[in-house]
Amino acid sequence: MNLKKNILIIAAVILVVLSMPVMAQDMEDVNEAVSEETPEVAAYVNGEEISMQELEQFAGVRNILMQILQSNQEFGSVLLQTEAGQNVVEEFRQLKLEQLITNELLVQEARDRGLEVSNEEMNNIFDQQVNALKQQNNLNDEQLEQAIQQQGFESMQQYKDMFFENNMNGFLVNKLREEVVNEVSVSDEEAREYYDNNQQQFETSEQKKVSHILFDDQAKAEEVLAEINNGADFAEMAREHSTGPTAENGGDLGFITANEQGLDRTFRDAAMELEVGEVTSEPVETQFGFHLIKVTDSREAGMREFEEVKSQIKSQLRSQKQNQAFQEFVEGLREEAEIDIRL
Repeated sequence: MNLKKNILIIAAVILVVLSMPVMAQDMEDVNEAVSEETPEVAAYVNGEEISMQELEQFAGVRNILMQILQSNQEFGSVLLQTEAGQNVVEEFRQLKLEQLITNELLVQEARDRGLEVSNEEMNNIFDQQVNALKQQNNLNDEQLEQAIQQQGFESMQQYKDMFFENNMNGFLVNKLREEVVNEVSVSDEEAREYYDNNQQQFETSEQKKVSHILFDDQAKAEEVLAEINNGADFAEMAREHSTGPTAENGGDLGFITANEQGLDRTFRDAAMELEVGEVTSEPVETQFGFHLIKVTDSREAGMREFEEVKSQIKSQLRSQKQNQAFQEFVEGLREEAEIDIRL
């Protein structure tokens, strides 16, 4: 071990030793913030208890406070050691308790209705979970099995059992919501009324259908432009010469507007100046290279027809009505429930 490495280790040890009293005090403050004068039961919902342990696990107050202390010890100390800070922590705890109460009411209602998640539904849900894990972590079946075992599970079946044990209430609530909002519908008349009252949402800007050929070299771009001006087909030249991802489809980018997001402004402005059938008189330079641009079609600014947007409007309104219906349903459950908050 060299001298430089020794010095670094000594410095690290000194830093840890100096910070230990502060961290010990912080930990004590966190423990007090989490557990001081709190009852064992946070609330009763129709006779079913929500324990403080369940609330603390759901709210994660201890972990949140430790993360704050690690990122900004001064701010964390304010939260832990001042009355205002304690009030913030308590308000957050109350907020999470309200969420737990609502969830408990929904789970109770789902069970009262006899709702269940079938084996087929569980298999489909778990298959989606497994596929998501494999895609997110770039794993095959064997690698995922090994990763699951490294997390302490003896088998994939044990992981599946734990997955549903931890998440079944959420799946029951989802089924309840589907049942509650199932009858919600939106008529053509409602959609038409929304369309008539929100015309500005359906206004369209001028659009132009654009194709391009991308080059790394300006000289090559000018050479191909000369061929196009002499009668060569633009799309064929794009397939043969373009280095861009649209080469295979003749350089077609589809319709764009003057305010199109995701396109280089220089490219966009040059394209919007062209008439249908016209090609840029010289290569257009952007951060990606040199472009030859052609406009193949255009649409005038105007208003989208109702029939064109009707399904979109109905879907949007249906989602809004479903959210409102479920919120009213939850409020009804709370009004009828016996809720005893002990915090």
